[in-house]
Amino acid sequence: MSLFKRIERRAYAYGPKSVWDTDVETPPRATGAGVPVGPEQARTLAAVWACQSLIADGVASLPIDVFRRGQATGRRENIDGPGWLSRPNPVEQQPYTFWHKVMISLIGDDGNAFVRTVRDDSGKVISVYAVDPKLVHVDDRSPVPVYQVGGEEFTDREMLHIPAFVKPGKRRGLSVIDYAREAVGLGLAAEEFGARFFAQGTTMSGVVEHPGTPKPGEVAVLARMLRHSHAGVKKSHAVGILTGGASWKSISITPEQAQFLETRRFQKLEIASLYRVPPHMLDPTVQSSWGSGVEEQNKFFVDYTLVPWLVRLEQAFSGLLPVNQYLRFNVDARLRSTTTERFAAYAQAVNNGIMSLDEVRELEDMPPIPDGRGRAHVRPLNVAELGAGGDDGASDSAI
Repeated sequence: MSLFKRIERRAYAYGPKSVWDTDVETPPRATGAGVPVGPEQARTLAAVWACQSLIADGVASLPIDVFRRGQATGRRENIDGPGWLSRPNPVEQQPYTFWHKVMISLIGDDGNAFVRTVRDDSGKVISVYAVDPKLVHVDDRSPVPVYQVGGEEFTDREMLHIPAFVKPGKRRGLSVIDYAREAVGLGLAAEEFGARFFAQGTTMSGVVEHPGTPKPGEVAVLARMLRHSHAGVKKSHAVGILTGGASWKSISITPEQAQFLETRRFQKLEIASLYRVPPHMLDPTVQSSWGSGVEEQNKFFVDYTLVPWLVRLEQAFSGLLPVNQYLRFNVDARLRSTTTERFAAYAQAVNNGIMSLDEVRELEDMPPIPDGRGRAHVRPLNVAELGAGGDDGASDSAI
C-alpha cells in the first residue's frame, strides 16, 4: 500500500495533518542588493503578496462547469461533475483551498503543481491532493514521467504534474521567484532602506575631514572602520563616532532627491509585469489605459492574467474525467456586467432566437417558467428570409 493511500485511509481518524502538509522551506539565495531571496522572503514584499493573492484568489473563486460532448451531434451538454470537484479529499473539504494551493505552487513557490490522485478499484478518481512541490523529485532521464515522494515512485497516472514555464528537454517548470530574484531583492532592499531611515533618522554618507596630516596607515584604519560599521543596507543610517579631531562632512542627498519613492514604485510595477497583473490593481495612482470602465479593466485581468493559468488547469484536470468529458472555469462570473447592460443583452439574445427565457432565468439563478413555456426559442413576426413573400418566413411569436 502506497504512502498516499495509507494517509488517505487514516485521514478521517487522525485529522488534517499529513506527511505532504509538512512545510519544506527553500533556502534563500543571495542577491546583488545584499538581501537573500526565497519564496517565503519574496512574499514579504507587498507587491509579490498582492500579485500572488490576486491570481490565486481569482482562480480559486471561479465556479467550474463540467461538459460532455455528444458523439453523434458533437454538441456539449452541461452535466454534474465528479465528487472531488466539490470535495477534493477528506483533508481539504473546501475546493477553494485546494485550487488556491495549486495556484500558489505554480506562481509562488516552485513553478510546478503536483496533484496526487487516488482512484477506486474501477480506476475512477475519488480524491485529489495538492502536494508540496518541494517534496517531489522529477526524473528527467526516464522515458516516461516518474515522480518520487518520500522514497516512493509514482507514475503520471498517480501524480498529475502541471508545470508553469517549461524549457525544451525538461519536465519540471521554472520558478518566477528564482529567475526574478534580483528584482525582488531590489524591492526588499529599498523597503528595508526606507524602514531603517525612518527608524534611525540619520545618514552616514559623505567624507571624513581630518585636521592634520594623518599617516597612510591611519587613513586605512579609519576607512576600514567606517566600512565595517556602516557598509550595507543592514547598517545604513547607523550613528558614527569619529576621534582624533576628525569631522564628518555629509554629501548625501535626501531620499526624495534620490527618487527613493519612485524607485519603490518602479519595483512595484516591475513585479506586476512579472505576474502580468495590471499595474492599477497594485497601485491606485497608476492610470489604467485599458478601457474606460471597471468591466473592461476586469476583462483585461481575466484575458491576460487568469486565462493562461485556467487553460493549463483545464487541460490537465480534464484528463481525470471520463472520455468525452471536460471541465471549464466559468470566467463569466468575474465579467458580470451591470443589471441594465445584462438584461439588454438578454433581450437581444431572446428576440433573435439565440436563447430561451428559461436559459436566461437559469443564468440569473431563477426557476424555469412553469409548464415548459420558457423553453421555446422565439423571434419577431416580421422576420423572414430575404426574397420570401408574405409571412412564409415568419415563425413563432415575438415576446
